[in-house]
Amino acid sequence: MSYKTVPGRPPADPWAEGLYVRDWEAWLDDDGLRFAWILDEDERRVGAIRWVQDEVTQVIGVNGDEPPVEASEYALMWVKPRITHVYSFQPELLSLLGRQGLELEAQIYQLRAPLAGLGQGESDVVPFSSQHAETAGPLYDKIFRTKGGRRTVFQYFQQFDNANGLLLRNQGRPVGLFADRLNPSGEMAVVWLGVLPDLRHQGFGRRLLSAGLHARQGAASEVVVQVEASNEAALNLYGQFRFEREWTLNRAQLG
Repeated sequence: MSYKTVPGRPPADPWAEGLYVRDWEAWLDDDGLRFAWILDEDERRVGAIRWVQDEVTQVIGVNGDEPPVEASEYALMWVKPRITHVYSFQPELLSLLGRQGLELEAQIYQLRAPLAGLGQGESDVVPFSSQHAETAGPLYDKIFRTKGGRRTVFQYFQQFDNANGLLLRNQGRPVGLFADRLNPSGEMAVVWLGVLPDLRHQGFGRRLLSAGLHARQGAASEVVVQVEASNEAALNLYGQFRFEREWTLNRAQLG
């Protein structure tokens, strides 16, 4: 079987085109997203490939079926000069591409839980939004060891109208951040959860997560989050709130 790729604009509604994407975030950034259909020799769509900012790519199945591994391999080799990393739900694809210099970097778990009854309010947790970027931005940088936190916080709340943000204080000092939003499918998605390094493993993360889940009661029926498989502390924390693994995404680097 032979395959070919046909570049084009990504569908505004991937589900309507049979692309059962597991995350919507990349589809919301039309400026950075690049897209191509994968066709078989009979011109039938067997999948699609997307890449963002010329660095990350993912192969997507059609109508709930993963594309043939050979089709995925063809599409990845076609886009390889443009990217450095691959995200794939197909472990066998990673093995097949090993000879092309693909090395597994990490596995990412999506966790899911019913939202009803989770969490409780916390007196030291207060809402924040883009208007609080001057306070939340530097805290974001310290927690996640990045630069440009002010811009990140401001842009996030400007981009998503249904985003929530919470800031945790300890003795008046800002020490933790939480952010979430409602996905187009109506579920709550945890985006940020972090505490200053010197205060980790002291229960602050649990209090922040509890407050975040409590704040969305009645707004969604389920909550999801993506966590690296190596982050045992985060997995244990979410496990305390009845989160269970839904799927595994493999991230690999192209040599």
